[in-house]
Amino acid sequence: MNDHPLCFVVMPFGEKKDPGGGPDIDFDRIYNLAIRPGVEAAGMEPLRADEERVGGIIHKPMFERLLLCDYAVVDLTTGNANVFYELGVRHAVRPATTLTLFARQQQIPFDVSYSRALPYELGAKNRFEQEQAAPLRNAITARLVHLREHATDEPETDSPLFQLLQGYQPPDIARLKTDVFREQVKYASDIKRRLAAARVANDATQLHDLETNLGPADAVEAGVFVDLFLSYRAVKDWAAMIALYENRMPAALKRAVLVREQLGFAYNRAGERKKALDILKEVVDEQGPSSESCGLMGRVYKDYWSEARLAGREAEARGWLRKAVDAYVLGFETDWRDAYPGINALTLLD
Repeated sequence: MNDHPLCFVVMPFGEKKDPGGGPDIDFDRIYNLAIRPGVEAAGMEPLRADEERVGGIIHKPMFERLLLCDYAVVDLTTGNANVFYELGVRHAVRPATTLTLFARQQQIPFDVSYSRALPYELGAKNRFEQEQAAPLRNAITARLVHLREHATDEPETDSPLFQLLQGYQPPDIARLKTDVFREQVKYASDIKRRLAAARVANDATQLHDLETNLGPADAVEAGVFVDLFLSYRAVKDWAAMIALYENRMPAALKRAVLVREQLGFAYNRAGERKKALDILKEVVDEQGPSSESCGLMGRVYKDYWSEARLAGREAEARGWLRKAVDAYVLGFETDWRDAYPGINALTLLD
């Protein structure tokens, strides 16, 4: 990581449903084609929020980034509640350093005209292409360059809080350990790169070494914990997944749906099927069925069925088979775009 100003990017990850009922919107594509290169062309280092990967948890490192990054780009498309909350936090301490965006075709739940929000086009069928990326990329660069050039002036505030409260003063950001923060950001980025390398090398020992050298849990990004958790899954170290969850993860992160689903997966692969089912059933009871949770439950029932059939317990096996099919069918009916549960249901019905 270089010494360019840090620009925090708050936006959804992956493909998200279009609130207007159109095709899903690929936000990773928008980030890679327009936002990231636009930020870099302005001479800044983009730093993307990761709370959506961990179930929307707004944790300590997230607040640090909101407060301490020199600039921020916030995509308001889909009207995500967390994004608006984070924008509010940012507006409370940084009066003229935040650029807001939104897809022109989307309805935004609040009036964002006060913030000079930048509209952009998604393209036909929400397929964001270079035709849409180029003008957005150039506009982002121009807006951020303008913010940088006027940083030492008395810039027009983009925060309604500063507009409404005359005399309101932000905290002295220079005293908020910005140097330490930059080092923490660099450390987290380095750790994620090393985790990716260990996954590619299928090196469980390296993953254990990386975990050993992690700092206190409250100083580690949630995204680092999740990357490590899924890295252990990639190398099939189920015991390490379970131990990381039980011994190291912060309590808030333990409640994330993604984490609990993968914990259930790990317990099943470790042979603790009842424990796996208890975890997955709890997720479904709290959050409702999803293709992922039902697919994982179907796999547990399928493993029970295989064991009973191999042991010659035919009546028991038929019971587990029915449960497996029902779970897979429910998963497919919940989200027909996910083919995994449907394919497994059909396979078991043959």
